[in-house]
This record gives sequence, C-alpha cells and structure tokens, in this order.
Amino acid sequence: MTGAHADPRHLLDNFPLIRSRSADEARELVGRALSPHRLDLRGAESAFEARHNQIRLNQVSLNVLSYGTEVEIDPGERGDFYLIQLPLQGRAHLRCDGQEAWVDATVLSVLHPHARTCMQWSGDCSMVMLQVPSSVLRGRLQHSGEPQFRFTQSRQDPAVAAWWQAVADMTRNLHDHGQQWLRHPAAYAAMESFLLTGLDLLQPERARAGGPVPADSGNMGRLQRALDFIHAHACESLTLDAIAKAACLSPRTLEASFRRRYEQSPLAYAREVRLEHAHAALRGAAAQGRPTSVTDVALQYGFIHMGRFSAYYKQRFGCSPSATLRGL
Repeated sequence: MTGAHADPRHLLDNFPLIRSRSADEARELVGRALSPHRLDLRGAESAFEARHNQIRLNQVSLNVLSYGTEVEIDPGERGDFYLIQLPLQGRAHLRCDGQEAWVDATVLSVLHPHARTCMQWSGDCSMVMLQVPSSVLRGRLQHSGEPQFRFTQSRQDPAVAAWWQAVADMTRNLHDHGQQWLRHPAAYAAMESFLLTGLDLLQPERARAGGPVPADSGNMGRLQRALDFIHAHACESLTLDAIAKAACLSPRTLEASFRRRYEQSPLAYAREVRLEHAHAALRGAAAQGRPTSVTDVALQYGFIHMGRFSAYYKQRFGCSPSATLRGL
C-alpha cells in the first residue's frame, strides 16, 4: 500500500469507533461491537493502542482493528455471526473448536457462529473483518443448508484471491470516498450484496450448487489437511514426508494428487507460501520503518540459501527483496 494507505491501521480512519490506550476500556468497547471477550497484553503496555474503525452497510459491518502490541483475545463462545478476518499486516495464531492455524496477509480465517475461539495477535497485526449475521448469510448464499467454510483459506486459491482483492479494494474506496457512498442507501446496499454474493467463492467446491465434482474428490479432505499443515508451519522448510504424514497420505499419492489439483508439487506450493510471508514481512517493515534485514526475514521463513531466495523472490514478485525493504 502507498500514500494514505501506507499504514493499514489507519484504513477507514474517517469512521472511528474506538480509540483507547486502556486495555480494560478497549475490552469493554470492542466487546460491545463484536463479542464480549478477555483481552490480555502479551507485549509492551506502553505500545497498546486499540484502533477500531467500522462502516456499517445494512446488516453487515466492515471493520479495521489493531492493538499496537501483542495481545491474546479470548471471546470463548462467540455470538450468532460469521467473522471473516483478512489480515492486512502482521500475523495471528488462532484456535477455534479444536483447530489451530497461523494467519497473515496470505491466509484469511472464517470464524463460525458460537465457535469457541482464542487468538494471539502480533504487535503489528491489523485486520479487515467482515461481520455477517448468520441469518443474513444463510439467506444470501446460493446453496441450501448451512454455509460451509474452511477455517483458513489461502490467497493462493484464485477464488479466495479474487474475493480478498474485492474486499481490499472496497475498503480502500470507502476509506477515500465513504462519505459520498454512504449518502446513497442503494449504493451501500449494493456493496453489501456484492460482498455477500462473493462469499460463495469461499465455499468448498462440493458445496456450490451445480459445481463439478473435482478429480481426487476422495482425497480432498486429506489435501486440505496438507494445505492447513503447510500454512500452519510457514516458518519452516518442510519435507514432503512431513506434509504427507500430516495429510495421512503416502508421499507418492500426495505428490500426484497435489499436482493434479494445484498444478504444482507440495514443496513448490510450500515455497510459494513462505515467499508470500517473506514479502508481507518486508513490506510491513518498509511501511512502518522497522529495522530488519533481508537475511533476517529469509531465515525467519526457512530460506537458508540467500542467492536462491533472491532468485525465487524476483521471479515471484518482479523485484529484489532489498527493493521491497526499501519501499520501492
């Protein structure tokens, strides 16, 4: 992001809901807006600054939330709404109904209604969050029955990337022109309708009405375990055997199914995930002026050979890691 959007914490600043340097006050105010929860500081108290911006369309709210320091958030059993979380920067470790995962600017999460949830946000974590009442979502999605969403979804998935970009673009548009849009009820009703309809892109293919049954349908659950394992261990240089063990498949079967489904090997996919994490970390450091080095970031995400890291990075993003760190 550039210009007015260089610091993601300030997106939708013209629509402030909460500003607080008190953890107790922030817990109370954010609890009213989302869910009652416990909020514990894990980082420096002096850096704590809760910033919660919100635009309410009709029944759906678009939120940007950050805390300025590492925090643990424990809402227990949440309310009757879906919360789709799209990290703008930083990362968070989520535990939800027995599942756990890391999310960052490459992975979104979907928290289901009434799910028992606990989250730990990094100090630089900032998220766009779409809050959707269950009844609204059930009424708008195209298939019958309860909505079905995976706990985490990767931006590597083209359907996820398309919806994620639409949400990001709409949020930035509202940041710049929100007062104009919100003067026209039909306009923001159309925005809400677009976001809700687009959520169908996040449904598993087998849940979409009329969707084709994919090849390897018998292994889809195991392939998803492989994806979840890769994203949960994004800071590690994984082996094929480790991914296959997590997926409960043989390495040979995993390799073949993965190539048919994603047109690349599991290890190539894992490398792409690590590159996305490294890219997000370098961009975040550049935007905030945080001291770091390309070597530190590469090592953090499992790249030991600096020459190969730079080559992979330039091929993926069209520039060198050092250029990204300089904000170019």
